[in-house]
Amino acid sequence: MTTTSAEPAAASAIPKPNQPDEAQKSNANDQDQNQKISQKKVHIPKPKYRLHAEDLRHPESASFSTYIPDVATTLDTALSNIVKYLYTSPETGSPVDVKSAPKCKRPHFVPFIPPTRSVTLFLRDFGGVAYTTGTELDDAHKEIHLSLPYITHCKNSAAKADPVHELAGVLTHELVHCYQHTSPPDSAKGGKDTPGPPGGLIEGIADFVRLKAGLSPPHWTRPTSSSQREKKWDAGYQHTAYFLAWIEDVWAGEGAVGMLNDRLFRVGYVGEGAEDEANGHEGGFWKSLFGAGVAELWDEYGQWLDDGEKAKGNWEEEIVNPV
Repeated sequence: MTTTSAEPAAASAIPKPNQPDEAQKSNANDQDQNQKISQKKVHIPKPKYRLHAEDLRHPESASFSTYIPDVATTLDTALSNIVKYLYTSPETGSPVDVKSAPKCKRPHFVPFIPPTRSVTLFLRDFGGVAYTTGTELDDAHKEIHLSLPYITHCKNSAAKADPVHELAGVLTHELVHCYQHTSPPDSAKGGKDTPGPPGGLIEGIADFVRLKAGLSPPHWTRPTSSSQREKKWDAGYQHTAYFLAWIEDVWAGEGAVGMLNDRLFRVGYVGEGAEDEANGHEGGFWKSLFGAGVAELWDEYGQWLDDGEKAKGNWEEEIVNPV
């Protein structure tokens, strides 16, 4: 998905009155201001992309080129989704009907996109799926390592995965790691000891973007009852992603996960009640954002699942096929 600025409005064919009264001037000014807001464009970064194939004789090197013939466009689409779901505050996005919980304020934050300067995609022969890392000399340069044998797995009919869809999803997940926040930039300086988020939250945010982008794989299954959930909210990956999607779509409203990501950048995994957080209690961070501690939110999520399909409505369809 590529974000483009709106076309300028065409000139009106209706002649303006020669001497508009004050009310007309006020309405015109309001309309001009609203038009400027609606046309406000969210900045999409343009990092340098590099592709490094370690073994061109590996059969899946050619397969990757077949499935993802334009790597830059695939990564740009992923980056547009990252900006849309993590770095667009509701005030700068399209107006939507947000259903917020009574105890939760409408999400709002001032986005700051990490200054990632380049992303190098490595095609390598190793076990697993993929991983992301920064370079030793400059963390603003990121590396995504994709497993060539995993492409073979995707091609296997037993996997029930469309290779194009799956590879786009994996690249989206990994690119999130190149751009998401995990702690304040100066947290490692001056002897500061800023608590870091659990790994399950980091992976859950990456899969949240993948889920919202409509790139969930066939093996993901949204729980339909509290008993079908993982035991802990930070089990990670799709398990935490569905929980985060519930927070955004049901509990708090559009921009909730972006606001959470922003809070990690501003103060780290702390918040109101930071002293409790330092002792391993996560209530302060979550309560300051969403009006409830994470344990309470997890319980509310389970109760919501148990309420049945009538209460849930068309929630899953809205995530998979966003308007």
